[in-house]
Amino acid sequence: MIPDLDSLDVKLIEQLQTDGRVSITDLAERVGSSRPTVTSRLRRLLGEEIVLVRGGLNLRKCGFKMACVGLEVKSDLNRLQVEEYLKSCPRVLSVSRTTGKANLHIVLWGEDDQTINSTIESFRDFPNVDIVYTHYLGTPVEGDFMIQVKIEEDDETPCARKCVDCHRYANEWCLGCPGTVDYKNPIVK
Repeated sequence: MIPDLDSLDVKLIEQLQTDGRVSITDLAERVGSSRPTVTSRLRRLLGEEIVLVRGGLNLRKCGFKMACVGLEVKSDLNRLQVEEYLKSCPRVLSVSRTTGKANLHIVLWGEDDQTINSTIESFRDFPNVDIVYTHYLGTPVEGDFMIQVKIEEDDETPCARKCVDCHRYANEWCLGCPGTVDYKNPIVK
């Protein structure tokens, strides 16, 4: 669905891309409109999630890595279950349905190559799922990808696993799930 935007909406989006923390007063001045109009437009754009303004950790600036993975999921029911799992995984940046042998395309991140590889290998644990392709992308040269930062008190990961029970974590092939207390965060000293 293509959103119905006019020139004022586009001007607002353009300004927010430059500075997502700009005040309503400054934003109204920059786009040549009134504060009430800008407030109303922003409320609609944000409420309908046409515009996203969020904070997070910059993957590129942290030197983190990315990879793309294509999965072949053998049935529609399985695909829906795998999609739900992937939506809850803090390492997954995006999930797309595709055509062809690989019917799910995943973009994920990790602090290092070992952690990315461990995450990819965990996909082999899904029943009726095969990994069709893997592309290691490394650290982006251009483009900023936001990673959500969470300080969690949970023992269990969003996918209902426990890092301490995972052989990849125990063998130090993975830093753990960023959504748990077991996460070995390399940024926090």
